[in-house]
Amino acid sequence: MTSTSLGRVLLTAVLCGLAGMASAQPNPLQMSGIPRPDPNLADAAITVRVIRGSFANDVTGHPVELRAGDEIVTTETDGEGRATFSSPSPGVQVTVATTLDDVVLVSQPFAAPVRGGVAVLLVGAAGAGDAVVDAPPPVPAMPGQVTFAQDSRILIELGEENVEVYYLLDVLNVEDSPVEPETPFEFFLPPGAQGGTLLQGSSPRTLIDGPRVWMSGSFAPGVTPVMVAYILPYSGGTLALSQAFPATFAQLLVFTQKWGAIDMASALIERHVEMGASETGGLPMLVGVGGAVPAGRVVTLELNGLPHHSGWPRILALSLTGLIVAIGVWTSKGSPGSDDASQRVDTLQGRRETLFAELVRVERQQRIGKIGPTRYGTRRAELVDQLQRVLRDLDDGMSPDTAVSPSATYGATS
Repeated sequence: MTSTSLGRVLLTAVLCGLAGMASAQPNPLQMSGIPRPDPNLADAAITVRVIRGSFANDVTGHPVELRAGDEIVTTETDGEGRATFSSPSPGVQVTVATTLDDVVLVSQPFAAPVRGGVAVLLVGAAGAGDAVVDAPPPVPAMPGQVTFAQDSRILIELGEENVEVYYLLDVLNVEDSPVEPETPFEFFLPPGAQGGTLLQGSSPRTLIDGPRVWMSGSFAPGVTPVMVAYILPYSGGTLALSQAFPATFAQLLVFTQKWGAIDMASALIERHVEMGASETGGLPMLVGVGGAVPAGRVVTLELNGLPHHSGWPRILALSLTGLIVAIGVWTSKGSPGSDDASQRVDTLQGRRETLFAELVRVERQQRIGKIGPTRYGTRRAELVDQLQRVLRDLDDGMSPDTAVSPSATYGATS
């Protein structure tokens, strides 16, 4: 048995200790709501123990909820105060909750287990007549190390000439007391990263300031989620991403959307697995699987075959747009008219540029296969029709020599 597995077994023993040893137990309130991996449970099992005040006061026949997004499953605790669930779907973020004495008790979010199970303790206040065990003083944090649990992963989704990168990390403390990492738990997003943000479900102690991500204080026993996202632009068919992390990966997992000839390369990835849309419930995915990666080692990923288009059509389109605007401004200044007429021309010119930009965007989406032929044809026809009307209205105030036909305007960008 590995040291990690041994630590998890010890955590489970603490969680499920006998009531007669209450004087040696940690404060139950400090353990409430913390999901703890338990390899002794059946695969994909989730157990929730509900108590009042101490381990001596199990709450039996009481409803407990398992929440996965909008889906809620309810079951009652057995004679030992435990409710047992099966994972709704491997890896999906879930919470467990119950209402005890008009107080809602909710766990931290955690990933539904695949191998082994997860045990959660929910602790309510002691009621009148309940046996009360004096809580021991808080356990001080000890120096140590935390790791990223096996469900930690990097997810990459394709955008419009950018990728959206998600770090879905479960920081695991296998000790039975809080751990203060010997080096600060912080990392910096890759150069060029934009819009760094924390995701819902991340620990409230997770902080982000520009490219810097860090957590203050110690890590409680069990799993602490750290979830960060950012956007990384690219301009060609290849993109390199380098990131160092402050904890060791038990196993490196990288998921990316599978579009066309996209491939993923890294010296740390040992094998690739392709997952179809039926397996993922959405788009096809390419999964890179690697071994353990020590803290501080740079994880370098290279994506090849990214959808992109040449830069010259955009340059031509912008140049043509500038020319049209210049002609419109010159014409409006050279023609006498009221202020209302001038404002109307300005409005029509703004509308024309908006429609023109939308046409270019739809054309790009069609080229890289992100819009279906039916939707593309319908949307293109709508935009061309609207652009024709706007240009016709503008043409009423322009001389025949300066009027520009919609077919010429759009054809220059195709």
